[in-house]
Amino acid sequence: MKSADSIQGSIMEAKEPITTARMYRQLGLRIRNLIVHPAREWQNIHNQQASFNDMMSTFALPLIGMVALATFISHLINQQAFIIELALKRVGVEFAALFGGLFVAWFFIFRVMKYFHFVSSRDVAARLAIYSSSALYLVLLITALIPEVFFLQIFMFYAFFLIWTGVGNLEGPTPIQKNWFTLVAGLAVLGFPFLIRTILLNLITI
Repeated sequence: MKSADSIQGSIMEAKEPITTARMYRQLGLRIRNLIVHPAREWQNIHNQQASFNDMMSTFALPLIGMVALATFISHLINQQAFIIELALKRVGVEFAALFGGLFVAWFFIFRVMKYFHFVSSRDVAARLAIYSSSALYLVLLITALIPEVFFLQIFMFYAFFLIWTGVGNLEGPTPIQKNWFTLVAGLAVLGFPFLIRTILLNLITI
């Protein structure tokens, strides 16, 4: 049994506000663990039972914001004639594509789960969409700051492996069904942001 001091310490730790520095440190650790120890990290993710808003505010939105900022910096550095309006349009398109694409991917994954014999769960669908998108965000962040390493874009397909690992211990589907679900969910995670970005670029003159 836990002592009174350890219980009190746990309560104080739980109530401790998350500062910006601590949030980004935890975000970095989560990304590192998803790369180095994905199966173990997925167990932690599924056990934490974080809400959709918590996952968005502490993981997805900070990464999307960094990608948007990197897009602005890249435009500032690489364009000969810097036009603030043009830079802000590009940032807006990138942010809308990633945020909107993530939201649509989450809803799509939730809707198709039952067709692969998963128990339909908005929370599980959110975890799969949000944390597997980290591969896409990292690649976009790096290639925005260093356009010469565009070949790193191939690593965004690591999202498929993250989804496959994330559903590995979920009950219901057969291994074959999990493989097909991985393919469909991965295409959603990577495809919807690209689709929204393409539509916005066609609608807005940039």
